[in-house]
Amino acid sequence: MSVPYIIGFIVLFVLQLISTCVFLKVEIPRPSKKSLVLKLTCSTIFLLTAVLSMFCSKNFTSYAVFILIGLSLSWIGDGVLHYKTTENNFIAGVLIFLCGHISYIVAFLKAQALYFPEAPFLGYEETVLLLGGVCFGQCRLHMLKADYGKAFIPCTLYMNVIMVMFVKAMSLSIRFIMQSPVENAVVTGIILAVGVCMFDVSDFTLALLHFTPRYSKSYGMRRLNVWTYFFAQMCLGLSILNIAV
Repeated sequence: MSVPYIIGFIVLFVLQLISTCVFLKVEIPRPSKKSLVLKLTCSTIFLLTAVLSMFCSKNFTSYAVFILIGLSLSWIGDGVLHYKTTENNFIAGVLIFLCGHISYIVAFLKAQALYFPEAPFLGYEETVLLLGGVCFGQCRLHMLKADYGKAFIPCTLYMNVIMVMFVKAMSLSIRFIMQSPVENAVVTGIILAVGVCMFDVSDFTLALLHFTPRYSKSYGMRRLNVWTYFFAQMCLGLSILNIAV
């Protein structure tokens, strides 16, 4: 990787740190046009991370394209969810993010088909992890008296899709670390695993903030939600550096 690209990634990382800090301060006590601009600035940074990764690695394959589509849909979803003025607005945002996660899943399946063609769509361990994750999440939210309202069906569908995304990404990252099919495979696997784990934390905390009375006004939970979300997306964008399908 040449020096200009290294500088570019460092600049984006620093900008994300600054923008996220400012966004968290500005959105209190309520979302505004200014906080919307800052939120979309943070989202633009993770998009630029993916674009820079594509040009740095000269990777314009379907994996890179599907990751970029997922990030672009997330950018749109961030704008739609910002105000949360109506329940229908929230549901629309959830459905946009759901489509984004489907795009990520397609990208991971394409990578799996190229690098690990012997691997099934869902192996035994993956199925157990998937079912366990879904059951744990739903049980935990039920214990915290989560109230989904009209959003129950789309949110339940979304939770299932993100767990599939989590399982496929973790499976892919573990295979990269263990089998090293490409250059810098271990680093790539770690970045992908960290990114998808942060994404799951972000989505779970978002569910707590929106649907449980205990955490609905928790600023600490909100900070955890925002920090893990933006840097999870940056990690997914960085995975383009070494995964070309």
